[in-house]
Amino acid sequence: CTTILSGMFKHWTRDDTFQETIMKKTISIFVTLVVLWVFSMSTALYSSQRELLKKVADLKDQKKYSVALTMLDKGLQESGESEKLLAAKAEILVAMNRLEEAVNTAIKRTQVAKRKSPWHALAVLSIYIKMKKPDEAFKWLNLAVDRGLLSYRELYHDQYSLLHKDKRFEQVIQKIKGNIGIGKPAQNFTINLLNGESFTLSKQKGTVILIDFWATWCPPCVKGIPHLKTFYDQFKAKGFEIIGISLDNKKKLVSDYIAKEKIKWKMAYSGKAWFDDIARSYQVNLIPSYWLVDRN
Repeated sequence: CTTILSGMFKHWTRDDTFQETIMKKTISIFVTLVVLWVFSMSTALYSSQRELLKKVADLKDQKKYSVALTMLDKGLQESGESEKLLAAKAEILVAMNRLEEAVNTAIKRTQVAKRKSPWHALAVLSIYIKMKKPDEAFKWLNLAVDRGLLSYRELYHDQYSLLHKDKRFEQVIQKIKGNIGIGKPAQNFTINLLNGESFTLSKQKGTVILIDFWATWCPPCVKGIPHLKTFYDQFKAKGFEIIGISLDNKKKLVSDYIAKEKIKWKMAYSGKAWFDDIARSYQVNLIPSYWLVDRN
C-alpha cells in the first residue's frame, strides 16, 4: 500500500515536505490497520477456543471422550499449543485411562504456560499418583512447593494417600509451613495506597493487620467482601486494620468498586496483577489470599 501511494503522490506533487507528511500518515494508517487486524484475529481465536472448551466439557459430561479428544486435537493443530486446550486434553486422556499420554500432555502444559503456577505441577502430580509412581509424584510436588504452593492441608486428602506414609511427605509439609512463615515475623513491605498515602507493615505494630490479596474479577474475593466489612466494623475500634492489595490490571475498576461498595479500609494497587511485588514475595498464586498478622 505504501509503495503504490508513494508512486501516486510523486505524480501529484514535487513538494518533498508534502510527500514526506503523506508518507508518514500512510504508514501510520497502515500500522494501525495491521494492529486492529491482529487484535480482531486474537479476539476471534480466544472466542473460538472458549466455545471449543465448552463443547469439550459437555462431551466429557456425556462421556463422549473420543469425540472430545478429536475436537481438541483439531483445535491444537489450528491454534497452537494453548495452555487451556492442553489442560482439557490431559483431563480427557485421564478419563480414558490413557495416563502416559495424559501426563506428557500435562507436562507440556506447564512448559507453555506463561505463569508458572503450582497448580499446574499438582495436575501432573495427580496423574503420577494414578500411575502409582511416587518418585515422580514427589518430584512434581516439590516443584509445586517451589512455585509457591501454600495450601498444605489439601495434601492430606485421600487423593494423595499414596504419598502419606512416605517420609518425604512430612518433609514437604514442613517446607510449606516454613515458606508460609507461621510464627515468624511477617515479611515487611511498603506500598502506595490509592488515596496517595504510604503504608509500611513494620510500622503497624500494636495493630492486628489482615492482608487481603484480591481482585474485582475474582468471584470468591467479591463474595468475601461483606464478611470483611463485618469484621472491620466489629474490630476496628479494638485495633484491627485491613490492607487490601488488588491484583487487577485496571485502576479504575478498583476505584469504582471501592466507591460502589463503600469500602473503608486501606487499599493498594500496583497495576502488575499477578506480578505485584508484594504478592510475589508472599508467594500468592490463588486469590483471595488472607494473611493475619498479630500485634507483634
